[in-house]
Amino acid sequence: MKKLLSFLTISLALYSTISLTGCGTPTTKEAAPPAVVEKPKAPGEISIMNFNVENLFDNIHDENREDYAYMPVAKKQTPEHKAVCDKIPQPHYRDECMNFDWNDDVVNVKLKNVAQIIMGVDGQGPDILVMQEVENDRILGRLNKEYLAKAGYQTQELIEGPDTRGIDIGILSRFPMVGKPKLHKIPYVPKTDQDKIWMFRSRGILEVTLKLPTGENLTVLGAHFPSQANPTYWREQSVAFLSKLIKEKSAKGMVVASGDLNITHTEEDKTRFFSEKFSEVAMVSHLVGCQKCEGTHNYRQDWSFLDVQLFSKNLGEQGTAPYKLDTESIKVINSDPIHLLGKIPKRFKPETKEGVADHFPLYSRLAPRAAATPAATPAAAAK
Repeated sequence: MKKLLSFLTISLALYSTISLTGCGTPTTKEAAPPAVVEKPKAPGEISIMNFNVENLFDNIHDENREDYAYMPVAKKQTPEHKAVCDKIPQPHYRDECMNFDWNDDVVNVKLKNVAQIIMGVDGQGPDILVMQEVENDRILGRLNKEYLAKAGYQTQELIEGPDTRGIDIGILSRFPMVGKPKLHKIPYVPKTDQDKIWMFRSRGILEVTLKLPTGENLTVLGAHFPSQANPTYWREQSVAFLSKLIKEKSAKGMVVASGDLNITHTEEDKTRFFSEKFSEVAMVSHLVGCQKCEGTHNYRQDWSFLDVQLFSKNLGEQGTAPYKLDTESIKVINSDPIHLLGKIPKRFKPETKEGVADHFPLYSRLAPRAAATPAATPAAAAK
């Protein structure tokens, strides 16, 4: 912790100096945050970050989506809107439906704060970014084009899933996509009548294959498993399906699965999802690295690695892939003051327009096994 605080102090001092001298002055929308990863990224390395951005919504109602809370309060005064809210049984969510003021200014600040955390990594954001809780491609496009323009993300993918809450997985990357993206629906087997209703509204796994500067392909699997409000056997089936996907895809090349898997450390103690099931087919980020990290989410005042990256074993030290995982690079990104409430993630509050999200991002790098060669531009790599 002393090391983290020392680094934070240095980062803030450097940021203040840059601001005072006028270097790198941001536009009104693009943030100029302090760098948050200690070890500089070397030429040829590829950075990957997972970030649950917590309710990244626009304020336009989408058909067949329960996004009524995420609208300006001025548009919530109709009898139709009030009737929808009155049907919500939980008082807290009913109040949000009626009184949450998700106006244009709030949306803009939410986007700006999320972008500040992203751009604080490597000075221009990670090469590959996997996000959870993104409402639609429209808000993902705004984040990418208006707030992350300096990152140069040419690949932007989100496929609408069956979650009627309207939260999906989005992937951004500097590298071009190969083929078409795919949303894998998890083949849940219900045990109860309630399962039959709710299981099939759960989120799928987004597959995007990217062409790296060396010409090699990397398959990225973005995931967001059912929350802890659901039984363990839901996540057990999710673990089995994702493990199967990793095994199949890694037989053909490099694979990184990245997501909010919603597995707490107490559930892990009982099920061994990470240490046994996933470890059979992949390297688990917080088991092979990040040894001094507390976690990415303070679930019920207890730290857990809800957010995880899983690396195909051919990316290991003795693997055969052209890249290998740099285990020392695995970090929890938790040093920007706008994302801190003491030691825990500071959630975004529309009434104060402060905070970011209830998860910290998780970051890692892949390094080329051979001596680094001049990297091709993303446009050249796409040819």
